Order: sequence, then C-alpha cells, then structure tokens
Amino acid sequence: MRPWAAAVIAASLGSAAQAQGVCSGEVVFQCATNAPEAEREQITVCQSDARFEMVRHHLASGELRYDVPLTADGTLTHYTFGWLDEETIKVQLGFWDEPYAMARILHMALPWNEEEDEQRLDLPSEAWLQTADWQMPIEQELCLPQTVYADLATMELGFVDRGPVGLFFSGDEIVPTPETVGRARVQTDTTVPVYQWSSPNAATPMWWQLYNGDEVEVLAVQGAFRAVAIQIGVSECVIRPEDMGHPYNGPCATGWVDQQYLLMIQ
Repeated sequence: MRPWAAAVIAASLGSAAQAQGVCSGEVVFQCATNAPEAEREQITVCQSDARFEMVRHHLASGELRYDVPLTADGTLTHYTFGWLDEETIKVQLGFWDEPYAMARILHMALPWNEEEDEQRLDLPSEAWLQTADWQMPIEQELCLPQTVYADLATMELGFVDRGPVGLFFSGDEIVPTPETVGRARVQTDTTVPVYQWSSPNAATPMWWQLYNGDEVEVLAVQGAFRAVAIQIGVSECVIRPEDMGHPYNGPCATGWVDQQYLLMIQ
C-alpha cells in the first residue's frame, strides 16, 4: 500500500491556490527554493487529467523562468514512486523541455511519518531538477521546509491510464521476435541517448542515456534504431519464448537506440 495523505501541505493552502494562474490545471506540487530572498523562485506543477505542466517564477518580480512550461504526459513519461529510506518518500517525474529539446526530471523527497500516514512538516523536504544524464553528479536544489505543497493522491490519478512497463520510455509498440531478440554492449566515446520513438527528431523526448560498456537486451529493429530493454528497478530483463510475437510489457523499461552504438554479443 502506498502511503497517502488527502493532501500533503507544508505551507498554507492559500499559497498554492494563488499559483493556479501560472499554469494550466490543478496545483499538485509547489515549493519555494532555498535561496537568498532576492533570488528565490517558486516551482509549481499543475495537472489536468494525464497532462502535467511545470513552471518556475521569481518570487520577487513574478517573472517566469521558462517561456514555455515544461510538460509531461502521465501515460508515457518517466515516473517512479518509492521509499528513499525508511522515513522519506521519493517521487520522480519526467518533464519535456521543448525549447531545449531536453528531458528534465523533477525529484521530490518528502519526510514521511508512516505511523500517522502523513508528511513530517518539522523536517525539510527537498526538490531538484536533473537532466536525463543520471550518472553525472548533480547539485540538489533544496526547497524551504515550510513552503512545500505536494498532493500525491491527485498526482497519482494522472497515471491511471499508463501503459505496460515496457512503454514507460517508448511510445512505439515493441514486438520481440526470434530474429530480432539478442543482447548488445554499448560502444561509445560519450553517451548514447535512449529515445521515446524509433524515428527521433529534435523534439523527441529522451528519458535515459547509456554509457560505454552498458549491456542491454535488444527486442526489435526499426530502420536504423533498435528497441532495447533497460534494467531499471529490476535485476534482469528476461525475454521468454512465449513473449515472442506479442507486445513487450516488461519487466524492464524500453526505448530506442541508434544501432551504430550497439555491438551484438548474443
């Protein structure tokens, strides 16, 4: 069972209500950054059904940091929920930064009282943004502890129509066949993007990156790209004979990789 409070509130509800004008839908997350007052910003996430928007604006001037809100589609975007430790809930939600053609992950770490099933308001919550380059060191951007608003129960409703695990990073239906299934090792001098679609362009979301020496399960081929299964949250990706010829539905997340960076080893 996931621990839910009806609404997790660390600031006054009036603060969240006033922010509704800065993005479309219902406010489900908000905090003020822990910066000097003149530089302080407010992060706001709004939700309309399965669509999420995130904006940031300077508290002193009201000026928006992003000309175009970051967006997320709850049916496909990167999303994880779990325990960071015994007393902290961790939520990750992937947004697409259209002007920069870049994925950005919003991290939330909320201290939780499991016995009372509610957020601990006496401890600081954290939130920070990160690109899809998960293995690079990042600077956490802390929220002021008494400014966090996180309605996790409402946020969860945006994921009720989510597809199988195999579509968490890919919008294309992936059907493994005996002719295409195998194992590959990544060969690159830098990093290899994992795209949402098999025919990516500058506006195609990229939710993950692979590094030299990484090994992945290959599921399908489409043109110059191969669909790969990536071990995220599981120990291995097993493709059984009975899985052949049917749309892949997990246990691993999938995406599309330029096959020039993959060396088939099995």
